[in-house]
Amino acid sequence: MPIRSSLLAATALLAITIVPAHATPAEDAPRLAGLLAMPYATGMAGAADAPRVAWVERRGGVRNILVSDGGAAPHRVTAYTQDDGTDLWGLALSPDGQMLAFVEGGDPEYSNDAPPNAGNAPVPGKQTVRVVLPDGHIVTAGEGYAPTFSPDGKLLAFAHGGTLLVGRAGGSARAVLTTPGAITALHWSPDGTRLAIEIDRGSHALIALWQPKAADAPPVFLPAAMAHDRMPAFSWDGHTIAFVRTRDPLLTAEPGKGRFWSVQAYDIATGTERTLWTAPEGAGSRFWAPEGVGLSWTRDGRLLLPWEGSGWLRLCALPVAANPAEPRCLTPDGAEIASYRLAADGTHLLYTANAGDPDHWRAWSQPLDGGPASPLTGEDEQVMDLVTAGPAIAVTATGITQPAHPVVLRDGTRRLPVAPASPEGFTFVAPRIVHVHSEDGRDIHGQLFLPPAGTPGPHPALIFVHGGPERQMLPAFHPMGYYSNAYLMNQLMAARGYVVLSVNYRSGTGYGLAFRDAPGIGRAGATEYRDVHAAGLYLRARPDVIPGRIGIWGGSWGGYLTALALARDSGLFAAGADFHGVHDLTEPDHPGLSPEEKQQARVSEWQSSPAADVAHWHAPVLLVHGDDDRTVEFEQSVLLARMLTALNVPFEDHALPAERHAFLRAQDWQTAYLWTMRFFDTNLPSAP
Repeated sequence: MPIRSSLLAATALLAITIVPAHATPAEDAPRLAGLLAMPYATGMAGAADAPRVAWVERRGGVRNILVSDGGAAPHRVTAYTQDDGTDLWGLALSPDGQMLAFVEGGDPEYSNDAPPNAGNAPVPGKQTVRVVLPDGHIVTAGEGYAPTFSPDGKLLAFAHGGTLLVGRAGGSARAVLTTPGAITALHWSPDGTRLAIEIDRGSHALIALWQPKAADAPPVFLPAAMAHDRMPAFSWDGHTIAFVRTRDPLLTAEPGKGRFWSVQAYDIATGTERTLWTAPEGAGSRFWAPEGVGLSWTRDGRLLLPWEGSGWLRLCALPVAANPAEPRCLTPDGAEIASYRLAADGTHLLYTANAGDPDHWRAWSQPLDGGPASPLTGEDEQVMDLVTAGPAIAVTATGITQPAHPVVLRDGTRRLPVAPASPEGFTFVAPRIVHVHSEDGRDIHGQLFLPPAGTPGPHPALIFVHGGPERQMLPAFHPMGYYSNAYLMNQLMAARGYVVLSVNYRSGTGYGLAFRDAPGIGRAGATEYRDVHAAGLYLRARPDVIPGRIGIWGGSWGGYLTALALARDSGLFAAGADFHGVHDLTEPDHPGLSPEEKQQARVSEWQSSPAADVAHWHAPVLLVHGDDDRTVEFEQSVLLARMLTALNVPFEDHALPAERHAFLRAQDWQTAYLWTMRFFDTNLPSAP
C-alpha cells in the first residue's frame, strides 16, 4: 500500500541526512530469505514403546514431517513442496511407532474455526487428519484434530468440533458421539477401555467418558460444576481419574484472595467424586501452567501437578491416599518448569526448567524418591520442550546460531539428527544479557544485539517487545516459530548497523509469579510500559547510540506496547513498527461488577490504551496486519489508522489478505520484514 502523503513529506525533509544502511536494498531480500529459510523443528512427538520420534520441519516456509529412530538420521514421511500456509500439527505416534497421525491444514489455535486460506487458493483446504501407514502410504481418517491412538494401537480417535470420531487405525473413522461445545482434548485409559473427553462449553467445561465396547451408548459425564473441569489423568490401574477444577476470578478480585482451583478425583467403579486438595489463598491460588503441563500419576500412587505456591511454577507431588493430602514440590524453587515427563521405568522425573539462571532453560533428570537433579543438556543451548520415546528422551534445542532442532538422548549418549547451519556469509552475534531498572525499581532482563565490531557509530537503535504478554525472549533462537523469526530479525538489524535491545518486560514468563502477575499490568494500568520506557532511556544513554534515533517494534501485545510508546513518548521513540497490535483495550461488559465498578474498569482500560494518548503521537509508524487474524481483530489496526489520519500523524500501512495472526507463509514474513527494514532505514537514518 502507498505511504501516506504526510510521511512522504517528512522523509523528503530527511533525505539529505540519510546514510545508506550497511546492506543495500538488493542485498536485504536474499539475506533475509536465507535466514527465514533456515529449518526449524516444532511439534515433536514420541512413541510410547519405541525410541521413535517425529516432528514438523519448516524449511523455507515448506512444512514436512521427519521421523528418526533412536537418534538416527531422519527421513521424511511427507512430500509437501509449497509455501502456501498449510500447517502440519497435532502429531501422534502409535505406541509401537509404526503409524503416525497428524493434522493437515487448519489453525492449531482455532481448530473449530473455518480453516485459513493464507495462500488464497481457489478451493480452501480442510482441516484433515491423515495417517502415515507402516509402508509409508498416507491415508485420510477424516476431518478433525487432536488425533490419539489407543494404548494397543488398534484405534484412532479424534475430534471435530463437538463430535468424537473413532475408527480402526489406518482406516476411516465414524462419529460416535456429538455434544454441545467443542472437544478440546482426548485421553485414553491405560487399558484402552475408556476415553476421557474434555469439552469446552464457554462458561464452563466438562469431562465425559466414552467406551469403545459400548460405542453407541451415551457418554458418562463426570460430576460437573459451575467451573472448568480439565486435564483428566487416569491412574496406572485405570480405576481413578484425577482432574483440575478452575474458576475465573472477577476483575475486582484481590490478588492472593480466594481459592480458585482444586484437584478432584473420580472413582470409576462407584461414580463418586471427591476433592483431593484445594489450592490455599496466597501465591498460586489461581491456576496457571504452560500448554501441555497437566497432571500425571506416579506408579506409587502420587499425583504430579504444577503449582505456584512458592511464587514459582514448580512440579509437586500430591499423595492421593493421604487425608488430608498436601503437595510436596519436587523441582527447585526460584525456577519455573516448561515441560515434563516420567521416565519409561517410572523412577525419574524428566523436566525442563530455568534453574540457576532465569534466562537459560535446560533439561533435567531427577529421582522421584529424592536426590539432586542432573542436567541432561548443555550450557550452550536452550531447551524448553521435552518428550519421551520408549527408553529415549527427545528435546527441542536452540542456540545462538541454530534454530529449534531435535536432540535425542539415549543410553547416556547424545544424538543430533539435524544440525542446521548458518546461511553462508552471515555471522550471528552473541546477544548479551543486560539489566535495566524501571522507575519503580523493578529489575528487567533484556538481550542486547550489537553491530559487528568496527561498524562506524554511533548507531540508530531499536527496542523489540515480545507479544503474549506471557512470553520470554532468550539470548538464542526461540522454540516458537513466531519468535524464532523475531530473533532472526533482531540479528539482521544488528548486522545492518542497529543496536537492538529485546526487553522481557513485567507480565512475561520465566521470572516468577510476582513478575508475571505484577500490579497494574495490561488493562489495569499498563505498568509494563514502565519497563519499555526504561529500556528506551537505557539505549539513549549509551554512547554508541544516536539519542534521537531510537525505534521500537513488536507484534500482538508487542504491537500494543509499540503503539503505547509512540503515543506516550514520541520524543523518546522516533519511529515504530506495530504488527497486529491492540489499540483500544476497552471491553463491552464485565459481568458480576456493579455499575460503578464497570465504569471504573472501562476508565482504566481506556487510560491503558494507545488510543487514549493518540493526541500526543507524532512519530511515524508502520502498521502490518493479516486481515484474517483471529487473535487480534483486524479492526484494531483499522481503528488506529483512522485516528492517525485524523491527526495527520505519518504512517505506512499494509494488510496481508487472508493471513492469520502468526503469518502462515514464510513469504509473508519476508515481505513484512522488508517493509520494516525500509521503514526504519528511512526514519532512523544512520548519520547523526
